[in-house]
Order: sequence, then C-alpha cells, then structure tokens
Amino acid sequence: RMGSNEIGWLKETIAPFASFALDVNTLLPELAWPDQIEITAGKHMVRPRYEVETRVNRRIAHVNVERTDLVPDKGLAELGNLVGKGHILPAPLLPTSRYKTILLPTPMSTGQLELAIKLSVFDAGGQEICTRRLGRLSRDHSVASSMNEVLQDCGVGSAGVLGHIELTYDFSDGVEADGWLHALFRYTDLESGHTAETSFGSHMFNLAVTYRDEPQSYGGPAPGLSTRLYLRLGTMPIDTMCYLIYPTSKRWRAHSDTTLTLIDSTGSEIAVQNVQIPCGGSRLIHIEEVFASDLFKRAGADCYVQVRDTSCRLFGYHGLTNGRGAFSLDHMFGF
Repeated sequence: RMGSNEIGWLKETIAPFASFALDVNTLLPELAWPDQIEITAGKHMVRPRYEVETRVNRRIAHVNVERTDLVPDKGLAELGNLVGKGHILPAPLLPTSRYKTILLPTPMSTGQLELAIKLSVFDAGGQEICTRRLGRLSRDHSVASSMNEVLQDCGVGSAGVLGHIELTYDFSDGVEADGWLHALFRYTDLESGHTAETSFGSHMFNLAVTYRDEPQSYGGPAPGLSTRLYLRLGTMPIDTMCYLIYPTSKRWRAHSDTTLTLIDSTGSEIAVQNVQIPCGGSRLIHIEEVFASDLFKRAGADCYVQVRDTSCRLFGYHGLTNGRGAFSLDHMFGF
C-alpha cells in the first residue's frame, strides 16, 4: 500500500521478456479504492498495464513512473511573481449533467511524504467558478474528490457544468514541492455506468521565462511556444472527441489560434479548420462535427488529425464514444 512499509511479495519467477497477469487482491486483499499501491521491481520491468473489471465494462490503463531521484525544490515557493501559478495539472471536467468526475492525487516520487494541493475549476470560457484547498495530504492518503459534489458544496450546482480542473501547489500550507505533481482522473457515465480513467503530471504553461526544464514546450529561447498534438480517429459509428485545454501559469494571449488538420495515411493534408480557445479555458470538440463526411471519405480509413498552435501551448485529452454510453478517455501526447 502506498505509504506503508509492508510489502506483498510476488513469489513467482518471471522470465526475461515474459509477462505475468496478477490479481492484486491475492497480494493485498485488504485494499480497496481509493487506496493506492506502489510497485517495486528494481529496473527489471517495463511500465505495467492494469485492468479494472466491473459489471459494466473492463478498462485498461498504465501505472505511472515513480521517481527516485527527486528532492524538494525550495525555490518553487518563492517564484510566484515570475511563474504565477507555476506547475499546473489540467484535466477535463466533462459535462456534469451526464458524467461524474473524480480526481485522486497520486504520490509519484519516493521522496514525497506530504503534499498540499489547491483545486480550481474553470468554465469553458476560462472563468474560475470554484476553488478548494485539499489540505496536507500524507503519502498514504486515500482522498478522492468528486467534482460533482465539490461544485455542489461551492454553491455552483453541477447541472450542465462544462470546463476543466486545475491542480496547483498550495504553498500557504507550508509543504515543500518537487515539481512532480500527479493525479488520476476517473470519469463515469451516469446513465450507462461506463467508466474511463487517465493520469498525468503537471507542467508550467505559457511563460515568457524558463525555470530549469519548464516549460518543456520551448523549441528555443522563451517564448518559443508551440503545440503539436496527434489525434487518432475512430471509424463510424465510433465518434472521436478531443478535449483541448489552454492553461496558463501567467496571463498569455487572449485566445489561442489553433488549427485542426485532417491528414490521410500518406501524410497529405485533406482539410484544415481553425478554432479559438479562451485563455484559461477549454473546448470539447467532436471531430465528426468539425469535418464534413465527404472529407473523411477522401482521407480514407487510416487518417488522423494534427492539432497545431504556434501562439500557445495547449494540453489535450482524447477519446472515442459509440453514442450509447461506452467511451474511452486518455491524455494526448505531443508538445
């Protein structure tokens, strides 16, 4: 269990290049969500996958990499005038009338014993509508927050809210940070019961300065910012959704200048559409509503979409849905 010194040993031999399917309950039968586990395997195992089975569906995700080389960075608490919010971990808040969103902060460094986090919720236009301090979370915490309940407690109500979540360090609680803020985000369709989950870590976004290796999206001297994200597409009747977030550690351009380019399997551009996202806001995009059906026919079966922006760095999530309650969701890669 995360934060415990008691280890459940797997007393099996796994051959080189082999794999092993483990039911976690056999080693740690007393644990249950939202308890977290820590996998220690030296440097002998690649990042394992895990599956969660329910009566409704089976979902697959990957375990995050835990750093062993990090120590607290005292400078992070003193840089607010230069880096604003500093490290931000953004995630979608899917329409609350249809989905339940849960977040679970996850310790991803062996040196992290305590963590103090502030949770902020923004609507699609970039207006902050709710904020909450999560307090000092110990390494062995199991504090999962339902965003639908948080919005109710804030007096906002949860009917039809669409926007995004940001986790940032809360230095007012006197806890040090290491710049490796992570969390897991779980989404459940309130009608079908289908669930998807994803996890990621924090970055600094859209700054005219650099601090060590942040922001990581600079292609040269600051502010050489850009976004390149790549979106896989489902085939009909599977719809492709893309959730683009424009987070800013300090104030940046008022709107993004984002292009979505439909590209066929040979690399040829078929069509381009421009979208604008408010600074600090987000946008849920259904690709089938952006490009006409005749363009998809021209692009062929193995087409994809490139998300490009030379004015700011965006953060993206993507998923597939069949329109009947089954869906997937994960973070997009690229910078």
